[in-house]
Amino acid sequence: MSAPTAMDLARLQRRTLVTLALAQTIGGVGVGSALSVGGLIAEELTGSSSWAGTATTTITLGAALFALPLAGLAARRGRRAGLGTGWFAAALGGAVAVAGASFASFPLFLVGMALFGSGSATGLQSRYAAADLAGERTRGRDLSIVVWATTVGSVAGPNLTGPGGVLAARVGLPELVGPLLFATAGFLAAGLLTLVLLRPDPLLTARRLAGAPARRRAVAPRARPGGSSRARPGRRWPWRAWRSPTPSWS
Repeated sequence: MSAPTAMDLARLQRRTLVTLALAQTIGGVGVGSALSVGGLIAEELTGSSSWAGTATTTITLGAALFALPLAGLAARRGRRAGLGTGWFAAALGGAVAVAGASFASFPLFLVGMALFGSGSATGLQSRYAAADLAGERTRGRDLSIVVWATTVGSVAGPNLTGPGGVLAARVGLPELVGPLLFATAGFLAAGLLTLVLLRPDPLLTARRLAGAPARRRAVAPRARPGGSSRARPGRRWPWRAWRSPTPSWS
């Protein structure tokens, strides 16, 4: 197969940026919607304002827990797999949070909020996807486009509280659950957009052009003097960072 031309790479990067920006805008709406009502739902379920901050805290903890697994999945399978899985996990979290709020189960609601945090982690990792195929001169601009798209979604999300309450009332759910319905739908849409449109995968394409394998093999541990080794053969340390060589096109 012939090597792609500069025009082909520029076209692929534009397609990648459009896909990421769309997914970020829609996914950002989901994150913003949840943050606007999460505290109110927590207070209503517990009957105490002291627990209102647990929703936001749980989302943050969920984002931290999902960050490394999603990054590892992207390193092994590409950006489509990593980002798509993150958006779908967040959509599952939205559904669980809706169930928790509807059945007045605070622990179930918090489980949903933790899964919801996957959306935040995915949004942050989308910025790296914007830089996979970017040239030295345009990398900052391309990354900022994705960040800007996230901001648009985050600003629009809280404005859906009113319409969400109307929607929830029509389907027989508590009004505060309405924005979570929009959030769940937004995460699903972002995941589908990522799986359908983010192809060829920017990270795997960048590795192929740089001459690196698309999937990295485990490196055998070094043997210490005396025959002992640092780790068992084939063992992958969870804190190992994956480095992805990115070609530089000026």
